[in-house]
Amino acid sequence: MTDIEPSSPLPADEAAILDESIIEELKHLTHETLTHDGPRGILAGLVGELVEILENAADFQIESRLDVTAGETSSGDGLAISPTQAAMCAGEFQRTAIFLRGLHDAIASVIEVGSPEPVRVLYAGSGPYAALAVPLMTVFSPEAVRFTILDIHPESIEHVKSVVHRLGLTQSVDDYVVADACDYTIPGDLLPHIILSETMSTALEKEPQVAIMRHLLRQAPDAIIVPEWVRVDAFLVDTSKEVDVIMPEQEGAHPDRIPVGTVFELNAETIRSWVSLTGDHLPAAAIDIPPPPEPHYRPYLFTTITTYGKHVLQTHDCSLTGIREIPVNDAAIAGKTSQFHYQLGAAPGLVREDKSLS
Repeated sequence: MTDIEPSSPLPADEAAILDESIIEELKHLTHETLTHDGPRGILAGLVGELVEILENAADFQIESRLDVTAGETSSGDGLAISPTQAAMCAGEFQRTAIFLRGLHDAIASVIEVGSPEPVRVLYAGSGPYAALAVPLMTVFSPEAVRFTILDIHPESIEHVKSVVHRLGLTQSVDDYVVADACDYTIPGDLLPHIILSETMSTALEKEPQVAIMRHLLRQAPDAIIVPEWVRVDAFLVDTSKEVDVIMPEQEGAHPDRIPVGTVFELNAETIRSWVSLTGDHLPAAAIDIPPPPEPHYRPYLFTTITTYGKHVLQTHDCSLTGIREIPVNDAAIAGKTSQFHYQLGAAPGLVREDKSLS
């Protein structure tokens, strides 16, 4: 395949600010995305129009027929997806909407306690649109909320600068940073009230979400993190009854899943409990995997993401909450306890330890 060469935006001070009507439309779409409580098809349309405005402001065109992975970066803490992949993620309407709602409510919660300074949000892994920050800049004034935008890819930051400038939102940004978030030192005068990062995949594998949140929360231990909670649970599943495409679950119509237990949780409390750990892995749960009721039942990991408060992404809501099979030898684990740990490093993820406890 041909590598992608995304267009380079004009320097921010040379790019024309968009017509005021477009900026007002983004504000309207953001409000509707935050409040819509009807059919998901309408929400998909709202988010689609919102992302289109960001795409045009960034001057970044997605060429999905080409190699979308071109430009991804492997680090010692996991894979940073390419700017093109990051842009494509913004189009997952349920994912973008639930993260926007969670961040909005997290910001509102800080404002409600009467912070004497602007609420500061550190956004680690912005992609070329900063799609979880820019729309909220139309909701909260620069006096109320200010953002630091960080990404490992220089071209993403250049495109974000274009987006922010062309939408007339420059006063809402404290700083733009090109850095690996796992190496970034937060300036003392910009300690965030909220740390936002959406650098993850299903079951917290491959990408550096865990490492990023550990590193940044260590520097700002009182900050709220978004997502607030990521939980990975194990189920025995008959995959013939599971959906094989991303679609919402229907109330009361869940597939035939047998719960096994929670394997791993990422939240502020667990991160703080790891502060003294220095090894290459983090503790996870030991779970009892029962004998399958029928041969076609297999153990799978399910991911649930609470961005903040009531805002939750459930199974099959988006690509982050698909399912992953646990590779096991049935005879070795049936009716026994299996211990897991979370492996850190260049290929992070949950690992079932070879030794099963009886």
